[in-house]
Amino acid sequence: MTHKDLIQSVSQKAALTKQATEQLLQQTVQIITDALNEGGDVKIQHFGSLEVRPHQARTVTNPRNGKKTHVPAKDVWTFKANPRLKDAVNK
Repeated sequence: MTHKDLIQSVSQKAALTKQATEQLLQQTVQIITDALNEGGDVKIQHFGSLEVRPHQARTVTNPRNGKKTHVPAKDVWTFKANPRLKDAVNK
């Protein structure tokens, strides 16, 4: 499903204009992004949860040439699907 497909589907099911649906989606994504940037978790009932986890800096070895490379610390986001979503997808 593409962004355009999602907009069309939501606008039809919610009886909204495509412009209103686009704005709603943009604001939703922005709110989720802001929450994750502030270090919070986002939990959407019956869908799943998004959270940011820190990854420590580490040294890795390139298997091709054996050179060691430093990988800096960074935050990564993770998604854990709700069991209801997992069940619905696996049917």
